[in-house]
Amino acid sequence: MASMAQAPAAESKPARVHNFSAFQFPNFRLYFIGQTISISGSWMQIVAQGWLVFELTKNELWLGLVACAAGLPSLILSPLAGVLVERIHTRKLLLITQTMQMFLALALALLTFSNTVQVWHIMVLAFLLGITNAIDAPSRQAIVADLVDREHLPSGIAMNSIIFNLSRVIGPVIGGILLTKVGPAWCFLINGLSFIAVLFTLYKMQVAIRPRTLMAFAPIKQLKEGLQFARKHHTIAPLLLLAVAAALFTNNISTLLPAFADTVLHSPKEAYADITTAIGVGAVIAGLIMNLMGKWLGRGRVVGLMVIFVTISAFAFSTTATETPAIIFAGLYGFGIILQFVTVNTLIQSEVPDAFRGRVLSLYTLSWFGIAPFGALLMGGVASVIGTPTTIGLTAVLGGMMSIFVLLRWPAARQLA
Repeated sequence: MASMAQAPAAESKPARVHNFSAFQFPNFRLYFIGQTISISGSWMQIVAQGWLVFELTKNELWLGLVACAAGLPSLILSPLAGVLVERIHTRKLLLITQTMQMFLALALALLTFSNTVQVWHIMVLAFLLGITNAIDAPSRQAIVADLVDREHLPSGIAMNSIIFNLSRVIGPVIGGILLTKVGPAWCFLINGLSFIAVLFTLYKMQVAIRPRTLMAFAPIKQLKEGLQFARKHHTIAPLLLLAVAAALFTNNISTLLPAFADTVLHSPKEAYADITTAIGVGAVIAGLIMNLMGKWLGRGRVVGLMVIFVTISAFAFSTTATETPAIIFAGLYGFGIILQFVTVNTLIQSEVPDAFRGRVLSLYTLSWFGIAPFGALLMGGVASVIGTPTTIGLTAVLGGMMSIFVLLRWPAARQLA
């Protein structure tokens, strides 16, 4: 099997770029199919795992602890992962990480089927999964540049987001049905089996080798270079700070959804699955119209508007006491947070040169997955004291205030096309 590399252009003349233009590349089509199946399985596990943790403990703090265990490895390993992505072909990295994730899912299924699962088992497996995600996440971000040519990169990024969010609809729907009918163990088993699809499609890809600069392996030095580049860049620095604000506050609202469905909506399985699905539906719509809104308003303005939109919708969600308005505001929140997430991602990938792509994307991954554990732990601890709805509303406001400060402090980020 050939290694990852620059994708050949589909035509000799410039192609018209639109939201779905990345699909003209066969390797991207394979990637899209495999990842959609696999990530749908992962969302099934996320839904079932959140329910199982709260069922075992009845304590929001444990939701935060498990989320923290899953995300903590990214804080340590993401910068190193960025260096690896620049040295090792991303297809090879993904084959390794996806295989490891398959075995971790199957291990959780075995523990649950045997009725021996305890919350510490879930924490350990979540931590091990976090180690693989620290490498897997920047690899999935970087591989898009290997599957499509640069002209179609915005389409590839948007479609990569749609993979995640389409799966966020498919996975919770199927996971919610399985959770209510046969229990969480089947969600974990099917997730493990779903990795077969992504491993097969990765194996089938035929891509020429992308030339790489094989500098000496000095991760600390190269990390410092990446940090210095990002810190001094007039738009990448604020974009990364926006990712930090979302990861620390607004995006972590999902951590408390099992508790919210149980204690507020009094429907721990059905309402939880419905709310998660609503967030996914909103997210898919956001991915579909991202390019249109970016051309209409400018991507920088889209980010600014979504900061306000997410704050309002998340706060409104926290005030609901019945399922229907909760689903509506959850859908609006999903639309806003993903439109903000994808637009920031697109802007970073458009601004960064190839020489720093892996390291900057690892910092972006660090912003989302390395900082998020502390936000999840904080939210879980606070919610166990003052309640889940109040905590969600408070973090929505804090995340909005931090993001608005960043946009006011670095106006260049708002002016990006």
